[in-house]
Amino acid sequence: MKMNVNTGNGVPVSIVFLNYNRLHETRITVEKLLKCKEELNGLEIIAVDNGSTDGTGEYLSQISEKIKTILLGKNYGIAGYNKGFEIAGGDVIIVLDDDSHIEVSTILRVIDSFQNAQDIGAIAFKIVDKSGLRFNTWHIPPDDTYQLSFAFVGCGFAIRKDVFREIGFYPASFFLYHNEIAVAVKIRLLGYKIVYDPLCVAVHRTEGQPRDPTRRIYYTLKNSLVLIWMYYPSYMAIYMTLSRIIISFLLAVFYGKLGIAIKAIWDFLSSFPNRTILSRRERISLIPFFYQNSIFHRILGKNK
Repeated sequence: MKMNVNTGNGVPVSIVFLNYNRLHETRITVEKLLKCKEELNGLEIIAVDNGSTDGTGEYLSQISEKIKTILLGKNYGIAGYNKGFEIAGGDVIIVLDDDSHIEVSTILRVIDSFQNAQDIGAIAFKIVDKSGLRFNTWHIPPDDTYQLSFAFVGCGFAIRKDVFREIGFYPASFFLYHNEIAVAVKIRLLGYKIVYDPLCVAVHRTEGQPRDPTRRIYYTLKNSLVLIWMYYPSYMAIYMTLSRIIISFLLAVFYGKLGIAIKAIWDFLSSFPNRTILSRRERISLIPFFYQNSIFHRILGKNK
């Protein structure tokens, strides 16, 4: 017997995931989510394809009667997600990657949490690999207890759609990296909490595989500088900027990508952000981000 996601209390759920040239992983994610849909009435699944060239778009077209699909003509980066967020019918959006999935228990836990705590804006999931081993990341607390969280990981979290819409969804200019941090800051500025719930689990099947160092260097540096100068007072921003440049330049030299790092700085300066300086209390909630952009803490290994 199916359970009903739409309980009558205004919490139907939409799951949105973005795809790009990982047909095998997309198939697995779809299969896992369709199993959830078999157990839950009212569950909406939305797949956005970022201009894949490996047959992913064609596959999604073939199953468009089972899930909603959006096929984009090119790779828009994380802005591709926004197309799915915009059409999501749920009051709650669960965000996944094309290589991550969840189980029914997580969906039900999300519904219960949002129904019982109106001040929760987003829920950070516990991220595990295929064997169930937890991934350690600075975005979420290091220990598996229910608690307030600095942010969340983009391959597994839930957010109220009205909050997400008010924020403007993901910042399209980021393309890749730190979009979660940008959203997390705005959630708290709206007066909502972000909680880490270790009973909400997302399996990230390919985490840890090599990634393109060019994009990592460019977008991590540029987007870090945007966030630093958007939210921190000048005396902190100067220190964090110098720290981030040193950290990124060392990585760039290692990969032979110094020109990419220089371009990231130039592009940041060419579109300097409007500033909204956070209060000291608000900055304390962003301590993990500060540690990531403090050369002193990185040297000491205290960057989480």
